[in-house]
Amino acid sequence: MPTKMRSKGFGKKFIIVYFIIGSFLFALFWFFSSSFLLRRLTEETEVRSRIYAEYMSRITETEEVSSPALDIIFEEVIKKIDFPILITDDKGEVTSYRNLGKNLTKEKLNKIKERLKKEKKPIPLTFVDENGRTQFLGEIYYGSSKTAKLVSLFPYLQVLLLLAFLLIGLWSIIVYKRREEEKVWTFLAKEAAHQLATPLSSFAGWLENLRATTGDREKIIEEMAEDVLKMQKVLERFARIGQPPKLSLSSIKKVIEETFYFIEKRAPQNIRMIIDVKDDAILLLDEVLLSWSLENILKNSIDAIGKESGVVTVSGQRVSNLPYYEILVTDTGEGVPKEKVKDIFKPGITTKKYGWGVGLALAKRIVEEYHKGKITLVETKKGKTVFSILLPLKEK
Repeated sequence: MPTKMRSKGFGKKFIIVYFIIGSFLFALFWFFSSSFLLRRLTEETEVRSRIYAEYMSRITETEEVSSPALDIIFEEVIKKIDFPILITDDKGEVTSYRNLGKNLTKEKLNKIKERLKKEKKPIPLTFVDENGRTQFLGEIYYGSSKTAKLVSLFPYLQVLLLLAFLLIGLWSIIVYKRREEEKVWTFLAKEAAHQLATPLSSFAGWLENLRATTGDREKIIEEMAEDVLKMQKVLERFARIGQPPKLSLSSIKKVIEETFYFIEKRAPQNIRMIIDVKDDAILLLDEVLLSWSLENILKNSIDAIGKESGVVTVSGQRVSNLPYYEILVTDTGEGVPKEKVKDIFKPGITTKKYGWGVGLALAKRIVEEYHKGKITLVETKKGKTVFSILLPLKEK
């Protein structure tokens, strides 16, 4: 059964939505996590300030008053923080500590003190006595809190998340591209088989006629020769896919007329074909590929009319005040369904019951990539559909 809609899996819309939602979620994560960490760091800074201020204000008091006060500060302030802290006296001996473990030996505490000293500059504990002399009481050693350590790792975590996000997106794009390529090659293979089936069937019929008749064999051989040329044309077209175009100075009117009359000869009886080429231009064209492109659009128009009576019109003229030559193909068919208008030139999109959805996709590639032109669906409704091919007038 032919593919009439895009295959499931990773599509362009999915990738776009993925990047939009992913970027939005990443921004939210960055904002809230940064706000949370900033709030925590602010609170810790306030706690440190309180430790230092309270300690310095109480340490100048008499021993009888200051010791209980210092105990309160230690119990109510220091115990509520989550970073390692260690307090020494004026001789450098450890008098108290927090968040460093339990039952630590003097040797272990001294090692921790040296480590904290390298990590953060100690805060000296001093006060001015009654004689105006500054007295040194000891130092406060402290290290990075759990939050601070988390902050130091956070940029790396964000980079890893961003890389993972980008890698997933890149993988999605690669998968999408591969699926598109596989789909195109599948359609091309089926289209090639379809194109070759008609002349091969004709060959079978001519051979039967040759066996059964002794009449005008020259006419049969002539028809067979025409089918051979048709197969050669089909093979040449498919052989050119993926190859650089063979551009040469050619008459655009000649290409339009030859393609038109080739299709007209094979069009159903219910279709009336009209050609109206007002101007000619000598352009750099790949005649074989451009003819194929126009042929696909004409076949598409004929199929759109179906079994009802209808008209297909081909016109060509220079665009006034613009360096382009325009070919218009108009038909009186049913028109393109609204839901398929946007994707009509994508591989696999077709309005035909037994179509492969490759004709217009090939036409677009031939016109836009090989000839640097533009192909568009200008208008579509019941009774009127118009395709436009714009080719640049680079006559050199």
